[in-house]
Amino acid sequence: MRKTEVKCIYMLIRAKRNITAEERIKKILAGQLFTKVRKLKPNAHQLITPIHGDCAQPNLGISEEDRKILIANVDVVIHCAATIRFNEPLFDALLINVVAMRDLLEMAKEMRQLKSFVHISTAFSNCVLPHIEEHVHPEILGISARKTLEIATLLGPELTNSLTVNLVRSFPNTYTFTKALAEELILSERDNLPICIMRPGIITSTYAEPLPGWIDNFYGAVGTLMAVARGSLRVLFGHNHHPIFLVPVDFCANLILACGYSTGHVEDVDKKTVREPTVYNFVPTDGNQITQGELLRYTARYAKERPFSNLLWYPFVMAVGSVRLEKFLGILLHLLPAFIHDIWLRFQGKKTRTVRMFKKQEQFLSVLNYFKANLWTFDLANTQHLWNRLSTEDQVNFAFNMSAVNWQHYFRDMIFGLRQYLVAEEDATLPKALKRLQIFKWAHRSILILLAVGLLLCIRVIISYFK
Repeated sequence: MRKTEVKCIYMLIRAKRNITAEERIKKILAGQLFTKVRKLKPNAHQLITPIHGDCAQPNLGISEEDRKILIANVDVVIHCAATIRFNEPLFDALLINVVAMRDLLEMAKEMRQLKSFVHISTAFSNCVLPHIEEHVHPEILGISARKTLEIATLLGPELTNSLTVNLVRSFPNTYTFTKALAEELILSERDNLPICIMRPGIITSTYAEPLPGWIDNFYGAVGTLMAVARGSLRVLFGHNHHPIFLVPVDFCANLILACGYSTGHVEDVDKKTVREPTVYNFVPTDGNQITQGELLRYTARYAKERPFSNLLWYPFVMAVGSVRLEKFLGILLHLLPAFIHDIWLRFQGKKTRTVRMFKKQEQFLSVLNYFKANLWTFDLANTQHLWNRLSTEDQVNFAFNMSAVNWQHYFRDMIFGLRQYLVAEEDATLPKALKRLQIFKWAHRSILILLAVGLLLCIRVIISYFK
């Protein structure tokens, strides 16, 4: 809305928790993320027209009247709706990630003014391959999207979910499987639509636009960072030297617009030719990657500079290369302290919650183990070529050059942003939080000293015994 002269944005949105679609849009636009656009374009909210719908419903849950409006007026489609829960039941994941894709493709084929269609996939849609090229690979699925949907329709939710292992096969979860199916569906049923596929890595907070460090959810890596920053995560399975494929959300937004622009400006003669959609992988470049170890160190470091008011312990974390060791140390560093804290809460007549919280944390982290254990390389030729084709002005306005990212500054802004935007803690709470941090710091060090002394005594007893 700030950097284009778009006439109208039709936003597919559903009512949620007794909040209407219109109220949800107003709440979104009233947030801090839109402060700059409200100043530059006070009437920008008038550009957005809500379309009542739901990707889990047939034909996207769109009314026939709204469908006619979209078919008559839309010239660019950006499809970024998806369920991103890794453990989503297969039937539900198929409805949202594949059926919705099919229904949107069918509607797009009726849009006579359509110039560009951008589908947002994931960098891990082909995660069963060690090297991920900028191509669709239907052969890794073993079944087509159309056939999978026929089976799901025939069997229904319960039986389809019971076949998850058989259908998903080597994919780690239903999310990556259904995103791969959606890509295969595009490849097989796109006809001559001007369509491209953008595959972002793990999306995290904003890098610069419209303000640095903004984030509004706990999904993916953000939940892990939050747990480290609050002191609730102290041991984690991972490999310090493995890269982690984080990408800022504002870079993703810029690349989406650049992909759409590029797709819409393909020569007319090429548009009449049915060809494979252009795929844009989007992850850090080889020369400027961030590792899992650096991620954890930066998080603990900046969490101590601006600690959370509800800090649970002094922020520190150990990365271990074994799931078994993680579970063993998790008993000592997570469950045992949580059990002691719950006993203390019970003595005070309060409701126990800490053990339950740590068990949920363990379940959340376990679904990420596949991505922490494996290594991938990515082909980035299309994305880099697109960047090089942009004018200097467009590179400034629509930045997505991952080779220019300063990771240390980015993580500082990200951790500070968790405090400011995600949990909405005012600066006035910082002095009290710093005092709480100091208390935990001395308690942490005292326990380490006691453990070291105890270990030395044990060693001394063992040596004396063998003498």
